[in-house]
Amino acid sequence: MYHYKEEIAPVTRHCDRPGCEEPGEHRAPKTRGEAPDYYWFCLEHVREYNKQWDYFSGMSREEIEDFQRDAAFGHRPTWSQQMRASWNTHTLHTRLREFMHGTGNGEKHYPPPIPEKYRKALDILDLAHPVARPEIKARYKVLVKQYHPDVNQGDKMAEERFKTITASYRLLIEEYAP
Repeated sequence: MYHYKEEIAPVTRHCDRPGCEEPGEHRAPKTRGEAPDYYWFCLEHVREYNKQWDYFSGMSREEIEDFQRDAAFGHRPTWSQQMRASWNTHTLHTRLREFMHGTGNGEKHYPPPIPEKYRKALDILDLAHPVARPEIKARYKVLVKQYHPDVNQGDKMAEERFKTITASYRLLIEEYAP
């Protein structure tokens, strides 16, 4: 029977310390670069190497302090909340304006499709996507005046239409309208 594990010989490295014949099982970085290259040492020599290794050698005090400050955030860029909030709001408004009115270079952006339940609710209120909250409210007021049960004196079809209009309005106001 063929056993895959038995066929593979383990890779053995020798310690990178000149003159040492022990297996090099422990890695140690050669530099502090982005893609570090490694030495492979035996346990005794990796301990010796680590004692003399200075990650910050060649860096100024200011560079070391910057590194330590950035380490708190995983060396990712950060911004103050105030700066980030104003940038995001401005960017959001710019993108929304481009989305609604085009980029100004003749290119027109069309709104993405909406789920079926919102499309049906818009149809019931006789509105088209995209639509803003004030338009929804205004259209609802017109339809309520037309189909309210008090105005239609017990007409069952008008009452059902009124219920459908009210349900559509609530859905659009709560979930859809910005």
